[in-house]
Amino acid sequence: MLKKRGLYIGFIVLAIALFSGCKTKYEKLRLSSDKDLKLQKAFEFYEQAEYLKAQYLLEDLIGAVRMTKDAEKVYFYYAYTHYHLKNFSFASYYFKKFADTYPTGQYAEEALFKSADSFYKLSPNYRLTQEDTESAVEGLQLFINTYPYSEKVAECNERIDQLRSKLELKAFDSAKGYFRRKRYKASSYSFKNLLISYPDTKEAEFIRYMIVKSTFKYAQQSVLSKQIERYEETSEHCDKFKKRHQESKYFKEIEIILASATNKIKKIRNEY
Repeated sequence: MLKKRGLYIGFIVLAIALFSGCKTKYEKLRLSSDKDLKLQKAFEFYEQAEYLKAQYLLEDLIGAVRMTKDAEKVYFYYAYTHYHLKNFSFASYYFKKFADTYPTGQYAEEALFKSADSFYKLSPNYRLTQEDTESAVEGLQLFINTYPYSEKVAECNERIDQLRSKLELKAFDSAKGYFRRKRYKASSYSFKNLLISYPDTKEAEFIRYMIVKSTFKYAQQSVLSKQIERYEETSEHCDKFKKRHQESKYFKEIEIILASATNKIKKIRNEY
């Protein structure tokens, strides 16, 4: 029994020793002052898709190769390790920093595209905060402006359209949410801003309809001294709607709201 137990313990000790040996080998490589060997191994790990190992070595090398012929490649591949590991926030930062540092380098165009592409991959569902979506649009537009003749320009434009549709949907959903919660001032402002930000929106008819309803509801809940000017604003939006959407299914409702707003104005003026 003791013999078996001794063999078992010996096996565990051997396994730990072997594991420690493998770990020590990589750690020794990291601690090595042989820059050329570390470069070689870093790119070998990268080609073998062992991106985390490559990343650690490249991170160690960034300072050591600064101002040398290897600096550009080391930094570029370091940014790519973050990209492959799906650390897209870091990837975008390092790709952008690379593009700024080496604007005429051989990897500059790809780096600037990948910086925007990283934010594109971070862009969430439209119901969530859209900071990454906005950053992606800015990054893609910057790429187009910087490399207008790049073969990636068409792809960038397609992605911008896609992302702007998401931003529009987010803004549209937010405006409707304000209306549902009876925050009519915020609702009317949000719907108006939608038309400014997305003048070609397919929802223009519905948006103008909601502007009329929001301003009308806002006028109704206003203090008496503010009601005339706010009903007048509703009337203006009714007129704009009627001129633009004469065949709309909302047309009769708009006429009813317009008549009601006009009557309210007359009543307030007659009484006060």
